[in-house]
Amino acid sequence: MNRMIVLLALIFLVGTAQAGNVYAAGGSVTGKISYEGTPPPPEHFTVSKNPEFCGAERDFFHITVKKGVVQGVAVLIENLDYKTGKFKKKGKGVSGKPMETNVATMIGENCAFLPFTGVVERLGSGKKGAPGLQITNNDTVIHNPHPFEVRGAARRSLWNKGLPEQGDKLNELLRVKKGNQVKIQCDQHDFMHAWLRVATNAYWTMAANDGSYKIDGIPAGKYNLVAWHPILGEQKTEVTVGDGGSAEASFTFSGPGRGR
Repeated sequence: MNRMIVLLALIFLVGTAQAGNVYAAGGSVTGKISYEGTPPPPEHFTVSKNPEFCGAERDFFHITVKKGVVQGVAVLIENLDYKTGKFKKKGKGVSGKPMETNVATMIGENCAFLPFTGVVERLGSGKKGAPGLQITNNDTVIHNPHPFEVRGAARRSLWNKGLPEQGDKLNELLRVKKGNQVKIQCDQHDFMHAWLRVATNAYWTMAANDGSYKIDGIPAGKYNLVAWHPILGEQKTEVTVGDGGSAEASFTFSGPGRGR
């Protein structure tokens, strides 16, 4: 009897583990990010506050290209919405990855917000599902992070808080409404900029320095794949992912991009 109970318990645990990781056996999308042409020059700033620490002048690269690869590009699957552990696709619930990364982490260091770009997941509507932002000041001068929800040409201030001392840290919600981008600027130093793309599911990645990327564990189906850069904009394509298969999609950016 005891052996039978143990055997049934093991079967239950194995079955539960397999069911809980059904997304792991899904397909994947891979590709490369590149830049064609000559990137625009950096924006030049004359430093008015804390020049003794930040330097008298700064050059800020809104677009960074290394060996033909634009840096800081996020790749996301767009037409999957997370609902209670299921992704709704064409009216049917599809098991998928759970969303976890709803707090983005940045630092203020050497008078720059790092990293320049990132992704944060919105878990749902309202305050409970709002993504968060954690910023630590590693400098000995005050920084004043000020995030804005960006939707087209419109910008909406989310909050404005100071980090006066080295080691100060804040952790605040980003209560975005309809926009899917957040710009963070420093109200003390006009050359400090960073961006976040707001995702509505866990299927995203930041491209590597060599431009390669991979998103895995994707349920079989057709999806809108988006490559995003805050200045160069978005590029979209449709991909078909087979069960356990792999799709390929590469993106080439060019030009100076839009306003800052």
